[in-house]
Amino acid sequence: MKVKIKDSLNIKVFLWIFSALVLCCLIIYGSILFFLPRSYEMILSTHIESEIGNLSETLVNTKFEDAENVIEDFCKKNQMIVSFEENGRIYQYGDTNKVKTSTDKISSLSQEMMFADRPQSYLFTIVSLTSSNQELISALLKLLPFLLALIFSVSLLVAWICSRIIVRPITEISEISRRMANLDMTWECRINRTDEIGVLANSLNSMSHNLSNTMMELETANQHLKQDMEHIDELNKQRQYFFATASHELKTPITIIKGQVESMIMGIGRYKDTHEVLPETLKEIENMEQLVKEILSISKLEMNAINHMEFISLTDILKRVCEHLAPLATEKNIHVNNNISADIILMGNEPLLEKAVHNIINNAIRHSPNRAEMKIDLSPQSLCVINSGVNIPKEDLDKLFTPFYRVEKSHNRLTGGSGLGLYLVKIILEQHNLSFKIENINDSVCFEITLNSQNLNQN
Repeated sequence: MKVKIKDSLNIKVFLWIFSALVLCCLIIYGSILFFLPRSYEMILSTHIESEIGNLSETLVNTKFEDAENVIEDFCKKNQMIVSFEENGRIYQYGDTNKVKTSTDKISSLSQEMMFADRPQSYLFTIVSLTSSNQELISALLKLLPFLLALIFSVSLLVAWICSRIIVRPITEISEISRRMANLDMTWECRINRTDEIGVLANSLNSMSHNLSNTMMELETANQHLKQDMEHIDELNKQRQYFFATASHELKTPITIIKGQVESMIMGIGRYKDTHEVLPETLKEIENMEQLVKEILSISKLEMNAINHMEFISLTDILKRVCEHLAPLATEKNIHVNNNISADIILMGNEPLLEKAVHNIINNAIRHSPNRAEMKIDLSPQSLCVINSGVNIPKEDLDKLFTPFYRVEKSHNRLTGGSGLGLYLVKIILEQHNLSFKIENINDSVCFEITLNSQNLNQN
């Protein structure tokens, strides 16, 4: 029980208020018991003196023969007995039997009074029947059980009501603070008061709102940080894969060139005829040179953002690329259907965008079968390059923009390329904030670039 009282503010406040009320009531009752009899005696004495003074003033203006009624009325009104003597005769008024039977305190007072028609004064003896102090105290003590029951009942009720009014909001605030300690902000303190408790409740609500917003911001920042860390980790893995694959890609032509040069030096077999072998060696060197250029371009783009942009014509870029790749399309009997009549102007870096468009169309031509059809469609909304007669396996679609990844697994440069073309396209388009996708459409492959309305300026 002690632990419960110690840990419960509600019980402690109830006991404090109950004890204070009981103590106050007992002090008031004791004060009444102590001071009331004395006050009653003083008031009664003053009243008797006042009434006797009034009687004296009345008799001064009353004839002796008419005084009897006046004195009798005075005795009945004040429960007194009045007597005086004239020429040996005693005149007495009032109920003398009460004096014989009463247990009340009897007090007497003598005072000279005069009548209107008599020159001499008479000595009046006035006897008063008053309740004693002991009787008054006894009456109060008899009421003590009832008063104690009333005091305890009222004190219990008032203490319970006050403890509920005072402690209930504090209990609610205490529960809220416990939930706050557990970082639970799914609550609202509904205490509509204007006092200090109401101010505390409003402060808790404001603090909870601010903490909740801060926690949400921290959670969002944490999620972004996790995403950034995952992105950095992915970039590191891609970089490691890039350099490992680049080393492998460079190792192959270097090995071929080394073998050819050694064979020519030693004069082995057909390598004796250097005029026949040197063009092959030069071709390998050119392939290696092209690969190094692509690696350097990618490295430069990854390390430095594009610092020079201007309004350029995407239409002109497409026309130049198509003109440049027309011999390759003619060689494979591929019909290219151009729908690029609209003049599309956008903000960008012309050499890089031309490189990206070149890689896209070049890939489409190289990976299309002979006598296939190609469609290039340019509109203010998008640029679509569609080559028919081919599909990309679904498992390869998401990997096409990975460095050195080839759908053709033999890594034969004649059929699969270096594997850096689409990766370079990805970097260039991302730095221009242009979204893109590649997907299968029936028996065709569509590469779509969505033109950014913020960078677009259509004439």
